[in-house]
Amino acid sequence: MSRFNEGRWNRILVWTGAALAWGTAFIAIWLEPARGVDAAQPAPVAGGTAESSTQAIMPHPAPQGLVILRFTPVDTPAPEVVTVRVEAAASPRVSAGPPAAAPSQPAPAPESSGS
Repeated sequence: MSRFNEGRWNRILVWTGAALAWGTAFIAIWLEPARGVDAAQPAPVAGGTAESSTQAIMPHPAPQGLVILRFTPVDTPAPEVVTVRVEAAASPRVSAGPPAAAPSQPAPAPESSGS
């Protein structure tokens, strides 16, 4: 026997539908002023000049919604090259030449463990 009989399923469906309807109505009422603001703004003209040169550093906050900040990258200056020349003083002792190289031994042969 199921815990969710036909009457319980009906109540769940009715309350879920009512919650969705109330939420939709609330969001529609909440967005209604934004539609009025969008209708009041003139539509952009194709081929018109953009006002990017007069763009403010911080835009005016919107009454609702997100504020989009635009980032204009700046070229980084080339690093300065600093040349320092250091001359070492000659050593008083006389060098006899390069040190003698140690005799090299060949690498050991690999051994197989047989597995």
